[in-house]
Amino acid sequence: MTSEAVRTLDDQEPSTATYPLATELDFYEAYPWCLNAYPTVGETVQHLRREIDRLRIDLNDWQTNEVATNIFLLSCGLLNAVEEHLRGPAPRMPVSLMTRLGRGPTSVVVGAMSALEAMKGAVHIHSWRRRAAERRWQERWQAELENFLSIFVKEQSLRATSFVKPAARLAGLLLSPCLPPDLQAKHVGVPSLFRRLDTTHLDILELGRRFAERFPDRCQSLLIVGLRTSGSYIAPLLKAFLKADGYKEVVSLTIHPGKGPGRWERRQLRHYARQGFTALIVDDSPHTAKTMVLAIELARRAGFAIDKLKALFPTHTARRDSLKVLSDQVVVSLEPEQWHKFRLLDSKAVERRLAEYFQSSPDVLGIRLVASKTCEDFNARLQASSTHRGARIKRIFEVHIETRRGQEIRYVLAKSVGWGWLGYHAFLAGHRLQGFVPPMLGLRDGIVYMEWYPQTAFAGRQTGLRQELIETSASYVAARARSLTLSTPPGSGKSIKQHEDGLLLLRRTLGRAYPWFLRNTMVRRRLERQLSQHRPPLPTLIDGRMEQSEWIVGPRGPLKTDYEHHGMGKSELNATDPAYDLAETILSLGLTAEEECKFVRRYVEMTADNDLVQRLFINKLLAGLWTMYSAQQKLFYTSHSVERQQQLHHQFMGAWHFLTEQAAGFCGALCGSAQDVRWRSPLVSLDIDGVLDRRRFGFPCTTGDGIEAVSLLRTHGFCVALNSARSVAEVKAYCQAYGFAGGVAEYGSYMWDAVNRRGKVLISDEAIRQLAELRAHLRRIPGVFVDERHQYSIRAFTYQAKPRGLRAVLASVVGGFGIRPGIPAPLSPLVMSDLISRLRLDRLSVHETSIDTTIAAHETDKGVGLTALRDWVLGPDAETVAIGDSEADLPMFRVAKRCFAPAQIDCAPQARLLGCQIARHSYQRGFLEIANLLAHPDGRQCEHCFDVRKLWPKDDLFVEILEADRLRWTAFVRA
Repeated sequence: MTSEAVRTLDDQEPSTATYPLATELDFYEAYPWCLNAYPTVGETVQHLRREIDRLRIDLNDWQTNEVATNIFLLSCGLLNAVEEHLRGPAPRMPVSLMTRLGRGPTSVVVGAMSALEAMKGAVHIHSWRRRAAERRWQERWQAELENFLSIFVKEQSLRATSFVKPAARLAGLLLSPCLPPDLQAKHVGVPSLFRRLDTTHLDILELGRRFAERFPDRCQSLLIVGLRTSGSYIAPLLKAFLKADGYKEVVSLTIHPGKGPGRWERRQLRHYARQGFTALIVDDSPHTAKTMVLAIELARRAGFAIDKLKALFPTHTARRDSLKVLSDQVVVSLEPEQWHKFRLLDSKAVERRLAEYFQSSPDVLGIRLVASKTCEDFNARLQASSTHRGARIKRIFEVHIETRRGQEIRYVLAKSVGWGWLGYHAFLAGHRLQGFVPPMLGLRDGIVYMEWYPQTAFAGRQTGLRQELIETSASYVAARARSLTLSTPPGSGKSIKQHEDGLLLLRRTLGRAYPWFLRNTMVRRRLERQLSQHRPPLPTLIDGRMEQSEWIVGPRGPLKTDYEHHGMGKSELNATDPAYDLAETILSLGLTAEEECKFVRRYVEMTADNDLVQRLFINKLLAGLWTMYSAQQKLFYTSHSVERQQQLHHQFMGAWHFLTEQAAGFCGALCGSAQDVRWRSPLVSLDIDGVLDRRRFGFPCTTGDGIEAVSLLRTHGFCVALNSARSVAEVKAYCQAYGFAGGVAEYGSYMWDAVNRRGKVLISDEAIRQLAELRAHLRRIPGVFVDERHQYSIRAFTYQAKPRGLRAVLASVVGGFGIRPGIPAPLSPLVMSDLISRLRLDRLSVHETSIDTTIAAHETDKGVGLTALRDWVLGPDAETVAIGDSEADLPMFRVAKRCFAPAQIDCAPQARLLGCQIARHSYQRGFLEIANLLAHPDGRQCEHCFDVRKLWPKDDLFVEILEADRLRWTAFVRA
C-alpha cells in the first residue's frame, strides 16, 4: 500500500454527508486555469490582472490572504521568466561537471552561446534597445513588487484595501509593451518550494527572522542571491522583510547555478563583492549539497570571502544532513517541524477547521478529535512510506461527531497540496471527481481535508475487486478527461518544453536507435516534431499514478487516492494525454488482451476519444519507461529497507517485461498474419537476444531488419522455434506475438508447443529443488535481486549506480538493461561459488553475462533442449537449423544440421569449428542476411519474396524508429 492506502477498521458509509463549504466552492471554482501548473508568460499576465481586480470585490479574511498570496506567486513567476529571458541561452551542464571544469572552460562555452545569440539578435537593428527596455521594465517591476511585498510581510490579518494601490501600480506595468512575443510564449517555471515541498512564504519570513537573530548588525549591507527557479520567489520576499526589519541596504539578484551567471549577473556579483556586501544564498530544500556548494563557489570566484557568505534554506525531513559539509557559521536553516504547515496539522488547529466543515450540516451538534492507538498506527504507516523528498505532509485524524441520531466515528486525512494557486487543483479535482475519490471536505491554507475509509475488507474482496477496479479505472480516467481538461496545454508547438519530462524521456530513449553522434543534432528535432504530433485532442490533468496500491475500497466501490499531484509539477511526468493513465493501468493491473480490449472500449464509449488507439502504444512505451526510470531513481537516491528495495525491483522488472511484450506484439503485427502455424521440417531454432532482439531502448526489441527476417522465413515455409535463456512466460508471449510454433526456454529447462498448447519440463526434480533453495538464499542477500519470472532457472543481478569497467560501459552505451541512472550488473563470482559450494548444489551451473548471472541445471543446455523439442514434435529425422550469437548457443550448433550466426558472435572460432556460417553483418541485419540465405541459397528471389516494409503503416513514429537500422543519407537530410 502507498502512503495514503493505509488500512483502517470499518468501511461503513457514514450517515452524515459532508460537502465543500459554499464560500470555498465559489472561490476555487473561479480558478479553472489552476489545473495547468505551467502557464505561459502571456497567460500569467492575464491571471495576475484578474487577481489584482479581485482585491476590489468583497472578500473575507482567508480569501484576501489567498488573493494576496496569488499576486505574490504570479508576480515572482513573471519575474523569474523575465530573468531567464534576459540571461539568454546557455548550456545546462551537470553541477559536478561545472565544478570539475572550473571557471575557464565553462566561461568559454557560455561566452560562445551568448555570442551566438547576439549574432541572431543583431539581425534586428533595435534588438539591443529592446533588451535594454526589458531590463528597465524588470527593474521597475522589482521596485513595485517590493512596495507590494512591504505590506505583504507586515500584515498579520491582511486587508484587501491595504494592497489596492501597490497592486494597481503592478497592473499598470502589465500594460507595458516591453514583454516581447517570444517571451510571452514561454512557460513560467514552477517553484518546488510552493508546489511540491510543502513550504510557504511564512517559512521564508521565519528564515529571515532567524538570520536577523543570529546576525543582528543592521548596518551591514546584504545581497540576496536567489537560485532560480525558487530563488526568484524567495529573494524579493526576503528582501522586503529584511528592509522592513531595519537593515541598512538590501539588494537582490538571481542566478541559475546549472547554467552559471550571465555576463550582467557576473558583473553585479563582482560589484557587490567589492562593496563589502554579505551574500545570502537562498534556495528551496536542497536535495544534495552540490547546487548550494556550486553557488557558494561561484560567489567566491566573484570575490566574496567565506565569512561574507551565508546559505538560507528550509530543511526537508528526508534531507536533514544534506549540507553538513558547510560550517554552522554559513548555514541558517529551518527544521521541518518548524514549518508553517506542520503547525497547521496540530490537533487543535485541525479540530477548529473540521468543526467549521462538519458543523455546516444541521444534523451535527459538535465534533472532537480523539487520540487513539488505531490512529497512531495509521500515521506511523504514513510516516514510514513518506521518506522521500517529494512526499507530502499528511496526517490522519479520528473524529467523533455528535449528531441528532447519536455518535459517529469518522476518519479524516489532512494533506498538504501546495501553496496559493499552486494547490487549488486539488480542490477542483476532488470536487469534480466525486464518486471516484474519497469525499473532500475542503481546502484551506494549502491543506486539503478528505474522508478516509477503513480497509479491513480490502483483502477479502481482492478477487472480486479486480473486475470492478478495471471498470472503475476506465470510468475514472474518462471522468478526468471530461472534467479536468486544460484550456491551454503546458506543451504546445513543434518542440518539447524543458518541463515535459515524459516526452523528454521518450525522446532520449527512442533516440538510441540512431548513431550516438546524430541523436542530439538532426534526429533530435525530427523526434520532437513526431512526438508533438501525438498530443491529445483534449489535454487533461492526468492522474499519473494508476497502480493498484493507489486505490482503496469505499462504501460503494474502489476510490482513487493521490489523485491530485502526480501528473504535473517539477520532477513529474507532465504528460497531458489520458491515454497515459490507461496505459499505466494496463501495466499495473497486468490486463490480458481481452481485458485490455474491454477496458479501452469502455473509455472510448464514455469520451468519444476515437483517436485513442493511435496514441495508446506510444503511451504504453512512456508508462513502462517512466516506471523503470522512477524505480531506479528511488532505488539509488533514497535510503530504503531491503523490503522496499525489493518492491522497487519488482516495479522495475514488471515494467521491463511489459515493454518487452508490448514491443513484441507491435513488431509481430508488422510481420503479417501468421497462417498455417504448424510443426514441419526444416525447424529453425532461433536465439532471441542478439539475433531477434537487441536491448537498444533499455528493454529488448527487434528492428525493421528483424521483422523482415521473420516474415521471410514464414513466407518460405520455415517453422521457427525459439531457443533462449528467456523465461517460459516470455517465450510463450513471443510465440503468440510472432506466430512461432513453440520454443525452448531458460537454457533448455522447458519446452513449449504453441501449436498444441502444451509444455514439458526438461530438468529433474532434484535440480528444481536445488534451484528453489538457492533462490531463497539469494533473496535474503541485501542488494541482490531475482527475476521472479524464471521458474526453472535463476536470473540474478545487482544494480550499479554507474557502469564500471570497459565491458559495462560498452553495454550501457550500446543499449543496456534499464533506463538511467543505473544499470544491472552480474553478481560476484566469488559469492556465487561460495553459495553453491556451501549449499552443496551439485546439479547447478552458472552463466554470467554483462548484465546478470543465470543459474541453470547443468544437466541441460540449448542443445539438449533443441534435441528434445525436435523429437517431441517432429521426430529424430527432422532437419534442424540453429541461429545464435553466443557461447551458450554452441551446444545448439553442435546438434543442428546447419548453423548460422550474425557477425557480432563472441565465440567465432569455436562456432566455425562446428560448421557455423557467420554473416557479414551484425545483429538483426545479420539475421536478415541469414534468412535470405536460407530462403534462397543461390541468391535469387521468388514469388514469395516481397518487401514487407511496403505494407507497414506510414508516418508511424515507432515504425520509423524500427527502421533506423536501415538509414540512408536522405533520411538524415529529411531530419
